[in-house]
Amino acid sequence: MNKRNIIIALFVITTLGSCNLIKPFFIKNSKKEERKDKRVERKIERKENKIEKKLEKVEELKNNIVKNDSVPSTKRDSLVVKLLDTVSANRMIDAKKVNYATFQSKAKMHFESDKDKQNFSINFRLRKDSVIWASINAPIIGEVARAIITPDSVKAIERINKKLFLYSYNDIQKLINLEVDFATLQELIVGNAIALKGDIKELKELGLLSSILIKGLDYTNQLTFNAADSSLHQLQLQTQRPSSSSSLLISLNQYQWMEGRFVSTQRQYNILDIKGAVQLDMDINKAEFDKIIDYPFTIPKNYKLQN
Repeated sequence: MNKRNIIIALFVITTLGSCNLIKPFFIKNSKKEERKDKRVERKIERKENKIEKKLEKVEELKNNIVKNDSVPSTKRDSLVVKLLDTVSANRMIDAKKVNYATFQSKAKMHFESDKDKQNFSINFRLRKDSVIWASINAPIIGEVARAIITPDSVKAIERINKKLFLYSYNDIQKLINLEVDFATLQELIVGNAIALKGDIKELKELGLLSSILIKGLDYTNQLTFNAADSSLHQLQLQTQRPSSSSSLLISLNQYQWMEGRFVSTQRQYNILDIKGAVQLDMDINKAEFDKIIDYPFTIPKNYKLQN
């Protein structure tokens, strides 16, 4: 892999994934697991209650608008539809969102760019809002690279050529032409929707699918959900900037329940920008949540810093 592909493999992988753990750190306690599942159920119930209250407020607002003859009927209808669409869209986005304190996983990966193809596996370890740790392993060889990302920096070592990479988020954004922050990376790794701060412009029912269009300051985000279970099926993010544009297309398939979370086990990530196209296929076995884990990262003395 060349320099750009190494960083994309490290960063996009650390930025896009969710997978499985080789060995559990603890023997599972069935009663503890039951209590944890009940806590998750209560959280979901509380969310649903909040959403129901929002819907009640929307209905109340609808009735008030209808009573007010000074507001033209077309404006009344569009306002009510917009509010209902926004509540419904947020309800769908939150329905299967993966919540966690820590996360660890492993996956088989296929990386492909214009000039390179690689097969490998990767181990993930996350602590929410704090750390992203990744270890990349090649068949027979073993670990070939390790990365650790914090809210203010990206560090990575490449073992075969004994190289060290130290980057800020600005460096990474220039390299892969995508503006991302730490929180976005973690959401991508566990399989949650991203780029949600814009305005919800459209909600459509397309047979077995539901589509939500979000418009941000310099991006458009199209989210497609399975209407039956509210699982995220596809995310298509396009950025528009004066200097350049880029697109990120994510497909999420084969969902499974894992420790009370609905996790996509087969994913495909595609990045397209002026520097070329990158595709990453991910095959996930299982995921573990809320265990006590560590994030080992040391830099050997004979590793050379890359510019």
